[in-house]
Amino acid sequence: MLWLLLAVTAAALLLYLYMRYSAQNDHLEFHTIEAESYPGNEPLHIFFISDIHNRVIKKATLSKIENIDMVIVGGDLVDKRTTMSQLKHNIEALKKWKVPLYFIPGNNDHELIDYDVVDILESENVQVLSNGDATIPMRGEKKIVLSGIDPYFLKPRRHMYHIKDRHPYQILCVHDPYVFKQMNKVDQQRFDLILTGHTHGGQIRIFGLGPYTRGGWFSKYSRPLLISEGYGTSLMPLRLGTRAECHLITVRKSR
Repeated sequence: MLWLLLAVTAAALLLYLYMRYSAQNDHLEFHTIEAESYPGNEPLHIFFISDIHNRVIKKATLSKIENIDMVIVGGDLVDKRTTMSQLKHNIEALKKWKVPLYFIPGNNDHELIDYDVVDILESENVQVLSNGDATIPMRGEKKIVLSGIDPYFLKPRRHMYHIKDRHPYQILCVHDPYVFKQMNKVDQQRFDLILTGHTHGGQIRIFGLGPYTRGGWFSKYSRPLLISEGYGTSLMPLRLGTRAECHLITVRKSR
């Protein structure tokens, strides 16, 4: 009986250590999106990361990426466990490429009351898209538009999201993919690329089952939709059957 108890205890300990490791083992995912509507002659390189929560971004992971054009943080940059020093470290880490840095708030950013995330980010020259848009100029008169939906209304002074007229190429970032799925078909079709997070892929999956489906790429009205499994974790620093991930997305014109 004693050996059985020891075996179960050892197995539980090994499982716990594996789940801790999985939550800290970064996966840098590379994706290429080809679109006829993309107006640029040169590819657009986007670093996308979401659901950082209480993690400190590993500089070793970022060092694998040399040249990018923009950084998009898709919400839950912080949660109630995140210290000011952790936030400052992560902002500085994401500014390493000296390219435009955009932040679209998530639910945990909205719930934090210890300090004002938006004020800190704006003081660091991070562009916060809380129901707003950013125009990204290309060569000549061409441009693309990045739109950020914030259904949590992080600040009362920020206006309700207004979808702009159709542009040659429009990227949407919204923390929760459910928000995009609830949009009407006409509004959904305005966007060429949709970036989301929030679900963590279920974070802990038992025999493949979890509260959410796994993350990945999905097609909605022929538009590529990314649901990232996120970089950090909520509640417990554990993962099982999911991955801690961030993404390098290359957008280029269809050949």
